[in-house]
Amino acid sequence: MSKKDVKVGIIGTGFMGKGHAIGYQMFDIEIGMFASRSIENAKTVAEEFGVERWTDDWRKLVSDPDIDCVDITAPNHLHYEMAMACIEAKKPFLIEKPLAMNTKEAKEIVDAANKNGVMAVYGENMRYKPALVRVKKIIDEGGLGDIIMLRSNEIHNGPFHSDWFWDAELAGGGATIDMGIHGLYTLEWIMGSKVKRVYAEMGVLKWDEYCKNGSEDTAAVILRFENGGIAELLISWAITGGMDVRLEVFGKQGTAYVSMTHDAGGLRVHSHPGYGKSVEELSSLKPHVVSTKGWSFPAPDDELQQGHAYEVKHFIDCVKGKDEPKSTLEDGLRALVLVEAIYESARTGKAVEI
Repeated sequence: MSKKDVKVGIIGTGFMGKGHAIGYQMFDIEIGMFASRSIENAKTVAEEFGVERWTDDWRKLVSDPDIDCVDITAPNHLHYEMAMACIEAKKPFLIEKPLAMNTKEAKEIVDAANKNGVMAVYGENMRYKPALVRVKKIIDEGGLGDIIMLRSNEIHNGPFHSDWFWDAELAGGGATIDMGIHGLYTLEWIMGSKVKRVYAEMGVLKWDEYCKNGSEDTAAVILRFENGGIAELLISWAITGGMDVRLEVFGKQGTAYVSMTHDAGGLRVHSHPGYGKSVEELSSLKPHVVSTKGWSFPAPDDELQQGHAYEVKHFIDCVKGKDEPKSTLEDGLRALVLVEAIYESARTGKAVEI
């Protein structure tokens, strides 16, 4: 598709649907329709964003000839059916994490999209967060040397914005498939190597009254990579103090601390050899920073810290044929392979080979 103007239809009017809508409008991308189970919600959110069309039947949105592509932000248990409908309609789609409830569904989505030549982007906002993009560039420039260890936090006090998150039958699991799936994608991307083994402990440590059908509110995971690297991933819905998403990167020649929620700049780096050019020096925002050797505080491109806006812009660029997906359906399948291995490890009390 090479149309100059593209209309996107958004399925879901919850916090993520609204978050994506904000991103589209930041980049002047037209939203053609909203779909929600509740016609009242669909109407309210459509009017909030100045969109003239809405429906309580997502199938009508997918089949509408005026909608060029689809953004799926619905609950997890609906992802498979919605993705397959988009593939049948030959419409490009962006699908929020997780790709599906399990690897069986995810593989069927991947195979169907490839067979039918339907372009899709896996909605992993970590791939588009400026701070993480920046630290990956520093790694690729050799600023930290070979990466040997990672530590990641994906924690907050619980998904009280939507009840279905707590129910494993609707979500596919608990905090691990909700929050941990972000960290798993990020760890492999930043390490530049695949995970080969995981060991996990998990349970309900705080929210017994909310967790349903086997969902967990906390997990701790140790991961070994094919390149020999090691990582620790902490996942929780049980931590007071707001969302805390962090990544610590340890290389043979440097260290990087990335905070995507607590620190304004989001990134601190210590590099022995130095890397590229100092963003602070070039922009004169912090003229006292004159070298990237030692400690430096490289600023992301702008205030769009969480990555969703860049994610949806990238999706539309792919729809227009201007780019290729950076986060793919195969990435979504891979993340679920790791999620299932973590659940197996926690269930058996043993390390699981991937």
